[in-house]
Amino acid sequence: MSWLLDDKGLEILYKAQVRSYPEDSCLVWGGAASRHLSLLDRVQARAVRFIKDSGGRNKPKLHSLQHRRDVAGLAVMYKIQQQRIPHLQALRQPLRRAQVTTRAVTLMPAELFQCRCRTWHHQRQYVHHYSELWNTLIAAQIDFSKMNLQQFKECVNVWLP
Repeated sequence: MSWLLDDKGLEILYKAQVRSYPEDSCLVWGGAASRHLSLLDRVQARAVRFIKDSGGRNKPKLHSLQHRRDVAGLAVMYKIQQQRIPHLQALRQPLRRAQVTTRAVTLMPAELFQCRCRTWHHQRQYVHHYSELWNTLIAAQIDFSKMNLQQFKECVNVWLP
């Protein structure tokens, strides 16, 4: 189909048909090994080369797949923690209890508890990784209590590097 579409059409086709699959399964890809994630990154790099070779002057505007996974993972955390969607409540994390009350603790009342574990397998799991990102987002003092899911995704998209 490349001869039927310009570079913008190829970019939209890639976003709709290829990139949507890893985004929809962020719970699965959230804890994947880096060698498996590099295979997905190679697919995106190949798509970028293909779009550039189609004759378009503009570079495709694609976020990295890790960025997209992080946005989708934090959106699921938002559904779990804020919207309290029933079928995801098994993943709900308790709030962190402060042992000593300080000003920093009162500024971050919704910070999640993170169990300490030194194994790499546990640290790259969905719950651990996205709880850590959630706490970092809260530390940035972004008030997302009155946001809907789309506004939250837009905020996270801007906030992530």
